Parts: sequence; C-alpha cells; structure tokens
Amino acid sequence: MSTTFRADRAAEAVREAVARILKGEVADPRLRLVTITSCEMSRDLQHARIFYTVLGEEEAQEQAQAGFNSAMPFLRSRVGQEVPMRTVPELSFRFDRSTENAMRIEELLSSLPELQKDKDEPSP
Repeated sequence: MSTTFRADRAAEAVREAVARILKGEVADPRLRLVTITSCEMSRDLQHARIFYTVLGEEEAQEQAQAGFNSAMPFLRSRVGQEVPMRTVPELSFRFDRSTENAMRIEELLSSLPELQKDKDEPSP
C-alpha cells in the first residue's frame, strides 16, 4: 500500500501510536493479548491498514476484530492527538497471517525428503 518514504514514516508513527494506546489506555479484554505487527499507509495518507496478531485460536481472532471495531472511534481520535498529520487516516484492522504462513512453509520444507537426507548426514 505505501510506496513513498513519507507514507512509510507515517505508517510507522501510526503503528507505534496504536500499540502504545492499546497497551496503556484501552481496557477492552478482547484486545488484551493483541500485538500490532505492522501498518500500511496509502500514498495520500488517508487510509491506514493495521495488522495484528493475537494469542489463541480462531475465536480469539474474531473477538479481537470485534474489539477493534468497537474501539475504532477512540483509537482514531487518539491517533489524531498523538501523530501530527493534517488529517487523521481511516483505520482498518486486519489479522496478520504471516506467522501462520511462515510456520506452514517451515512444516512443508521440513517434510521434504531431500532436506531430511541432508539433516542425517554429518557436516564436514
């Protein structure tokens, strides 16, 4: 989403602000185990897509998304207070599946017979 240095800087500032606000000011128990992993900002700085992970299964992900939907107006107003921007971007929250994908790739790679053979041979 972000392709400019300015958008990248703004995305990092928004990510840090949201993480700080969640840690210190949001009391919603659905957001207690959430970690903000990254943020992508549109070139015009009007939209911020914030990615998060949460401990737990599918139900925890759904609860976290519901918590973000509930807390969105508060988070947006606090981001507007903390991040000096002309306009406060619209925030959208998405579950970050990169960790799941990396674990699945690792699992697939470890099951390949060629890699199993290499692990069995001692290194010189």
